[in-house]
Amino acid sequence: MLKHRLLTAFILGPLVLWGIYALPELYFLLFVLLLVTMGAWEWSAFAGWNHKSSRSIFTALSAALYSSILWFNHIEINQAVILISLVWWLLCIPLLISFPFKQSHLLQKKLIKAIVGILLLLATLISMVMIRNNPNYGSEYILYLIFIIWFADSGAYFAGRSLGKNKLIPNVSPGKTWEGVVGAIVVTFIVSIASLYILDIPSSDSILFIIVTFVTVVYSIVGDLSESMFKRMENIKDSGNILPGHGGILDRIDSMMSAFPIFFAGLWLMEKAG
Repeated sequence: MLKHRLLTAFILGPLVLWGIYALPELYFLLFVLLLVTMGAWEWSAFAGWNHKSSRSIFTALSAALYSSILWFNHIEINQAVILISLVWWLLCIPLLISFPFKQSHLLQKKLIKAIVGILLLLATLISMVMIRNNPNYGSEYILYLIFIIWFADSGAYFAGRSLGKNKLIPNVSPGKTWEGVVGAIVVTFIVSIASLYILDIPSSDSILFIIVTFVTVVYSIVGDLSESMFKRMENIKDSGNILPGHGGILDRIDSMMSAFPIFFAGLWLMEKAG
């Protein structure tokens, strides 16, 4: 398992990073569209659909919606999708705390779970594209976000493994601890300080940029927990098996699904504050 995990990361990691940094705009759009469409296929299982026919219909409709949103590129619609996703992430914390749900809970309904998945994947798609296409940000900011989450995950893993005693939300993810969260925050602080110089952040924006990064990383943990919550509702171990040793696409981008919309919103607030 570890061998497969390392091999997959060694092969796909550099390719994905190169694609984010170097692909022309059209090919980047297609790349992200493919990513979220594959995520939609996996989410159909989270919604409770087990037959290939129903999952295929869900995925096709999701892909059609995503393509239409990209094609029309209506700024008000894009902003509305991101805003609605931010409301979800605010509501997600009390949902995680109150898990497991009764069978009558609204989130137990297939249609509601399907809508949530479509919305979250769409918000991820829109925010990634809007960050990359903004001349003030571009690929560097997308790579920054990916790296900061990777570093935070590593900090959480090692701190949790060596010091972890107090469970974070055991009903959702028994392995995560408050000590791991502290480890992620410490690493985030160090990396974000160093990145101020790499990204050439103006000194007047440095504190706000660090705050935006902190909030983003905290919610990347919420995104991870959210996926675990949906998997537990359907007794699913991994979202898929397309990535040997890593599981499915959603298992790799769960943190990104919360991080990208929140990071985009934070950058927007920085622009308004400036």
